[in-house]
Amino acid sequence: MTLVANADAVVLATAHGQADLASGRAMVRNTIFRVASMTKPMTAAALMRLVATGKVQPSDPVSKFLPAFAEQRLQDGTVVRPITIQDILTHSAGLAGSSGLNGDRTLAQEVDALAAKPLQSAPGSRWQYSSGLTVAGRIVEVVSGMPFEQYLQEQICRPLGMNDTAFVLTAEQSGRLAVTYRPGAEGRLQPVEIPDPTQVRMPNPSGGLYSTVDDMAKFFQAVLREWQGAGGNVVGSAELVRQMLTPQTGDLVTGFTPGNAWGLGWCVVRQPQGVTRLLSPGTFGHGGAWGTQAWVDPVRGLVLLLMIQRTEFGNSDASEVRDAFNEAVITSYRGNPVESARVVPFLGYQNAVHLQLGSTRAVLCPEVGGRVVSFSADGDEMMFVDERERNWRPGNPPSASAGRFDIGPELVIPKHPALWSGPWSWEITGPGAARLVSVRDEATGVQLLRDFRLRPVVSRPSDDAAATVSSAVLECRQVIMNVSHRVVEYCHWGRSFSPGGGICVIPLGTRPSRFPSKYVMYEEQGINPSAVDERIRERDGFLEILAPPRRPKLGFDTFGGWLAYVQPSNRVFIKRFAAYPDQVYNEAAGLTLSVWYPQQGGMIELEPIGPRERLEPGQTAEFTEEWSVGRFAYPAAGQQIDLVRLQQLVESAAAGAAGR
Repeated sequence: MTLVANADAVVLATAHGQADLASGRAMVRNTIFRVASMTKPMTAAALMRLVATGKVQPSDPVSKFLPAFAEQRLQDGTVVRPITIQDILTHSAGLAGSSGLNGDRTLAQEVDALAAKPLQSAPGSRWQYSSGLTVAGRIVEVVSGMPFEQYLQEQICRPLGMNDTAFVLTAEQSGRLAVTYRPGAEGRLQPVEIPDPTQVRMPNPSGGLYSTVDDMAKFFQAVLREWQGAGGNVVGSAELVRQMLTPQTGDLVTGFTPGNAWGLGWCVVRQPQGVTRLLSPGTFGHGGAWGTQAWVDPVRGLVLLLMIQRTEFGNSDASEVRDAFNEAVITSYRGNPVESARVVPFLGYQNAVHLQLGSTRAVLCPEVGGRVVSFSADGDEMMFVDERERNWRPGNPPSASAGRFDIGPELVIPKHPALWSGPWSWEITGPGAARLVSVRDEATGVQLLRDFRLRPVVSRPSDDAAATVSSAVLECRQVIMNVSHRVVEYCHWGRSFSPGGGICVIPLGTRPSRFPSKYVMYEEQGINPSAVDERIRERDGFLEILAPPRRPKLGFDTFGGWLAYVQPSNRVFIKRFAAYPDQVYNEAAGLTLSVWYPQQGGMIELEPIGPRERLEPGQTAEFTEEWSVGRFAYPAAGQQIDLVRLQQLVESAAAGAAGR
């Protein structure tokens, strides 16, 4: 079963396959699953309800409620500081993984046996998945004065209408339980024998619940509503829910996939990557040992539930089925259009995303290559769109001019038309902001994500009305995501075409160039590091490309971090980007910047280049450019660009974009 919901309603629920292969019983909405460790967030919420009443605090020592935990020791006999409730909720208490008890036992007996075992590590020193939530369940019993399973039913399950969630099933519910499978001979699935679900046993707060996809949705939706401050009443306090779902583990490495932290009983995505790469930072949830997954993306307001019953298929938190489910949901989500970020037809594209802030506009094209097809200020266009693209219609071969972006290095990267000109998904991510995401590209092994955002520029007083920057800067962030099972090495390209006829200005920076003329030229026989062209001038720490050179493509190794293109319309297009002198640049000749004049100089490509990104499977790397438009005088015949004033304008754009 898969289910997608927002805070108030189920958006889509779909049954897949069969719950019992032998009988042919189909998977349906009310199929019951063993949710295993998805019990833990419910246990954490139950304990946090007691925090809301003031009866418990996360900083309380566990021994305050369970004396058996007084004077805990390590395996060598060293006495350690008291374990706190926060420690047990974050798996940083150093507890053993299990009590070692089997058969009939009470929750009190289970927890006393855990307390008798030496700690595996000092409290707070490392993250180790443990039975901490089992201890939390026992604290709920002691403080509330009722059995844990009764408290959970009365305080959470019944108020939310979770009628099929329990530690013990009725005979009728047992008939709806999905069979658990493991890999068998010849690729066949083998059923797993499990204990009788109708038999009364210890209610395991760490992993003993049975539930349905709809019941689980009710719980996670309610937590999302309470996180939003819109009701929910799972914990009884929006502030405490946010505390529960805020990382509490500092710099400790946690979880079963990289980039995660731990809240109070919940996994929290801190740095999306790998299987979580498309989720928002702050996404929270939990998986279960039998493959179930439940995650809440609070930025998007989405609940994602995946219910499956299997074992011995590897880490379910990093499974391919979870990855495919996440990607299908997130790349189908369109966000919430607003006046400053909406979809309007442009040229022949029906799904062009328009971003507007004041007089500055950017138009994005997800239909062909995830590009910027227009960037303008006060109606002055900075992008060059060729005639084929101006006349493009659905069904025509793709054309990719204007702001193209890409990845390199040029001479060795496999061809990747799916990234270059294929369809991308789109999402409105906020006022003046949108995200475009490519498909997975088999040739390169990567998936690309591009975030675009118009940010206001804080204008600074100036006595020069002829040299000003526009009201907004376009932030362009590209993320390379390694979705393959191999190590890859690429670099970012910030390719964009502007109309020809202008002057390109490149700061040389303080680091000496490796090239005699401070640039290389792509000749027929290869890259020429000693090229000389009278249309390229070095002056006062800058290179000026005054007109198309004798060969159309140039490369540079400057770490100046920006370039400016002054146009005859008295406008200047500025690109600012980070430069990394201490990193390796793996573009040909170690270039950090490229300029290209195709079509006999009818347009110019301005291309910042990022450093080498060596990515292990699941890793990501990002590179950000900031685009600005300014008013700046194009020099009259016989005159020169005022380079000091131009640099001041670039610095003004940078300061204004930063709000200084």
